[in-house]
Amino acid sequence: MTTTIRTHSHQLFVDLTSPWAYLAHLRLDEAPHDLPWAAIQTPTAIPRTGLRGSGPDRDRLREELAAARAAAVDGEELPNDVPSVLPHPRTVAAAYAEADDLGVGSAAREVLLTALWVDGCDIGDPEVLRRILPPVIVTEDTLCTGDPRLEWGYCVSAAREPLTNAAYHQLERWQGSWTELGRPGPLAVVDASGAVHCGAAALTV
Repeated sequence: MTTTIRTHSHQLFVDLTSPWAYLAHLRLDEAPHDLPWAAIQTPTAIPRTGLRGSGPDRDRLREELAAARAAAVDGEELPNDVPSVLPHPRTVAAAYAEADDLGVGSAAREVLLTALWVDGCDIGDPEVLRRILPPVIVTEDTLCTGDPRLEWGYCVSAAREPLTNAAYHQLERWQGSWTELGRPGPLAVVDASGAVHCGAAALTV
């Protein structure tokens, strides 16, 4: 689906817990243009601690996975089913916003999406995030500034919220821009002309 809006910023909006996000990572992260990613939170009834049983949200993600698999091309492998634990999009978006603020958003995004869709990890669990994100955030030459993100790779609080005001406000900006577009699903790209491309169409921009 493609519509036209008045904004003219080249931007990708995506729910990082959606299989569309993993397909976009496989397809677009190797593209020659530098497309900014904005992590948004689609409406969900998934608890902040994650969904482990059945329910409408699991059914919805299975439908998204089937659509993403149908849109995949040779070399783009997606799993056959959704992970056993479905994370809440807010926690994952918060971790990404913190990494993006530190200038390592792309690397953190790869780690998050691979952990969820390849390894089946619960990336909505702060303790899981504290195991998988430090390698892309903490470096040998990091100074001791007291910033828990840089010293230990912590990106979300125990309450599964951002650690910094910068990341919190970035989440609000991303979510606000996506809402102004009319909430065009879990994957949407705004091209330079202001057109909004959704789902499979977003992967061809």
